[in-house]
Amino acid sequence: MNKALVYVWAKTGKNGDARWHPLILHMLDVAATVDAILAREPKSTRKRMAACLGMEWEDARPWLLLVAACHDLGKACPGFQCKWLDMTGLRTTPSPNTEINHAFVSQIALTEMLQEKGWSDELADLVADAVGCHHGSRASPSTIDHLMGDRRAIGKDDWAQVRRGLVEAMMEVFKPIKIPTKQALTGPDFMLLSGLTSFADWIGSNEDWFSFGTLQDCDDLKGWFQKRRVRAEQALDAIGWEPRTPLSLAPKSFEQVFKFPPRPLQQAVADVVADLKGSAILLVEAPMGEGKTEAAYFAHLELQRRFGHRGLYVALPTKATGNAMFKRTLKFLRDQGTDRKLDLQLLHGGALLNDTFQNLRLSGIHDSNMGGEVRAGEWFTNKKRALLSEYGVGTVDQALLPILPVRHNFVRMWGLANRVVVFDEIHAYDAYTGTLLVHLLRWLLALGSSVILLSATLPPSIREALAKAVGGKVPEQEKAYPRLSVFCPGEEVTQKHFEADPARRLTLKLQGISADLPSIRSALEEHLANGGMGLALVNTVQRGQDLYRLFHEGEPLEREGQRIGKRLADGTEVYLFHARFPAERRQKREDHALETFGESGNRAGRKILIATQVAEQSLDLDFDLIATDLAPIDLVLQRAGRLWRHARKSRPVSEPILLVAGLVGDKPPSFGKPLWWGAVYREDILLRTWILLQTKQSLTLPDEIDTLVQTVYEEKVDVPEFLRERLEKSLVAEDGEVIAHRGQANQAIIGFPDDASWNDPARFVLYDEDEPGVHRTLMAKTRLGEDSIVAIPLLPDDAFSSEATPDFDQAKRWYLQAVSISRKGVAKKLQAIGVPEGWKKSPLMRNCFPLILDAQGRWTEDAKVRLDDDLGLVYEPKEAE
Repeated sequence: MNKALVYVWAKTGKNGDARWHPLILHMLDVAATVDAILAREPKSTRKRMAACLGMEWEDARPWLLLVAACHDLGKACPGFQCKWLDMTGLRTTPSPNTEINHAFVSQIALTEMLQEKGWSDELADLVADAVGCHHGSRASPSTIDHLMGDRRAIGKDDWAQVRRGLVEAMMEVFKPIKIPTKQALTGPDFMLLSGLTSFADWIGSNEDWFSFGTLQDCDDLKGWFQKRRVRAEQALDAIGWEPRTPLSLAPKSFEQVFKFPPRPLQQAVADVVADLKGSAILLVEAPMGEGKTEAAYFAHLELQRRFGHRGLYVALPTKATGNAMFKRTLKFLRDQGTDRKLDLQLLHGGALLNDTFQNLRLSGIHDSNMGGEVRAGEWFTNKKRALLSEYGVGTVDQALLPILPVRHNFVRMWGLANRVVVFDEIHAYDAYTGTLLVHLLRWLLALGSSVILLSATLPPSIREALAKAVGGKVPEQEKAYPRLSVFCPGEEVTQKHFEADPARRLTLKLQGISADLPSIRSALEEHLANGGMGLALVNTVQRGQDLYRLFHEGEPLEREGQRIGKRLADGTEVYLFHARFPAERRQKREDHALETFGESGNRAGRKILIATQVAEQSLDLDFDLIATDLAPIDLVLQRAGRLWRHARKSRPVSEPILLVAGLVGDKPPSFGKPLWWGAVYREDILLRTWILLQTKQSLTLPDEIDTLVQTVYEEKVDVPEFLRERLEKSLVAEDGEVIAHRGQANQAIIGFPDDASWNDPARFVLYDEDEPGVHRTLMAKTRLGEDSIVAIPLLPDDAFSSEATPDFDQAKRWYLQAVSISRKGVAKKLQAIGVPEGWKKSPLMRNCFPLILDAQGRWTEDAKVRLDDDLGLVYEPKEAE
């Protein structure tokens, strides 16, 4: 073997020691890791990876290992070797250019050599591009052109011969026989190959698992590959990357899985899944409490068993809904009685605060009777790796990042490929996020995944958008609600109606009240005169805080040393729950609300929860009476789903009553100041909802859900003359905004999976949303809205120093107090002050801003901002307001 070949180094020892790892051995380390990963994947994944090259698995495997091995081929150049010690003895220029990305040199060299082997020019170019972007981003054509002419970086012919020799050595080890006849990679092919290469490189570069080799090891490359193949298995065991076998190897009935007979919805899903021929999108529209989640879990079991899907990800609109779903998913996985380890991750910014997840992460949960174990492997808790875990629950934002131009988006894409992905509460998304979601669904189908969408109700326009995404059409006459729609690529959309649970049919009284807060308080006290569980769901945090203050001072109520509410002189308990509490306090309030107002809470006395939209979705809460601010019709119905949710022998109120603030009177209130509802929701939809509900004295759920939603969103409301001008004005503004937001979403994505739009290497790579010190315009956005930053409230006792780097325990204590701030003036002032130098070195604190408070809890920069034990973060109104 050419001496220079084995003296090219890939990695060096830390702290300046003289150890080094030959490049030729590192290339085999990564190839061995790819082989081990794919061996643990379902057969369907291997078939899909082989299809990237247009081949059967046996013919594609050697090529896949070879091209992945060549990810670091470009390290064989003077620009890289002279970063440390060039031992090759080859010629270098007097001043070699070490300011290069070696992965792009790999791309140039591999393209040429694959073409020499008979590959089509475009296929060779794209495959080399896919493995060459393993550091997170692609090289623009101008970068490649410049690099090809830079002999100071890539060297002359003798260096090219070394790179050729490395490829020939890989050919000798893997012995590919057939030449791919495919002409190019599709977008999904590219993402799968680049994602797999990066994943394998992260593992194959870890010295804990892959210790450095020696010159003698280079004498037997085939033997080295076999040894490292064993090490790769051990590394995958260490991180919890288990073989992707289905949870259920044999078909099971719904009753076998859940120990109770299926409801009509669940039976409909089971029937449809049994008839599917391949990956599809299932849309379940059904009332709250019908068992949509269990239906999705069951569909996952069957889809995984039938099509070889490799796991499950459940995406939700908020952290709070994610927390609730995480517990349910953990229970479901444990109940399956599998005899192998499963990895389950919680993917959102507040995962550190979730006790269930932290216990899982730190200790694992083992059941000796079952022999299986569910745990949250530490390796996957890194945000870029989390979607690689077999099972996950988190926010929709994490699922959307793969189609945005962020670094290593293709690793996240590979993680979601060939999986069952469930999106719950999809009615919660605005035009921007909703458009991103439809684009993501196209990618997921192209990557071999199946998708399940869950919603209480949807406007017809969303079903039409989904149909368009798969190249189909919704039926002229849609099936009645509740319904299941099936979207298969290239086929017409099929629908199935199923009966709602008759025991859950509810006719509730609809009563308008004034939008002023004293009226809401009086109505709650009057209707709950004999006790009961009441909910006041308001549209802004400010209204929640002000309503809470309207109830007289009382005895503080605490949970684990944290204030959660107050007990009034007459025994009434009043609680406040919104998103502007420090994280740990918010979690305590969420936990308490679920315990108190859930199915089996202690319902004695009179208890009132004042909440914002955080109580609107996915939380299993049951109230005797609800007062809600006027909201879009679908959200009013969603809120109404928390009224008399569970069957009970008796209740302290004689009938279910939904009080709607702002519905009383001859005309709707202004949705601007002081209500600010127009800042939260579209005015035209609020107006049409107001007109529609004005004509009704009762609502029957679920019978009227679909009709009411269609009437509002399809603009079938009969608008009175006196409101037409106001509605027209709002329509012009809102329609323009919706078009603009959809346009922004269309521009934000990496492109589409089924055309050439994805293939733009020159696209500017954006930063993840939590990257510190980066301007908002340079960040990838999964949602629109005011800039939001993470602030850490600090009191004098916290002894904060801007220069000191807190240790992990201190950082965690502070991080548990984090609060999200979107008030523009406050956020801008905090950003101007900046992240302290000491915090920039802390993994937990590097994205956080200190909110320095005085002993009374007021911000030292602006006394109108204060942190209150009862109210959370308060922005005092200006004197003029």
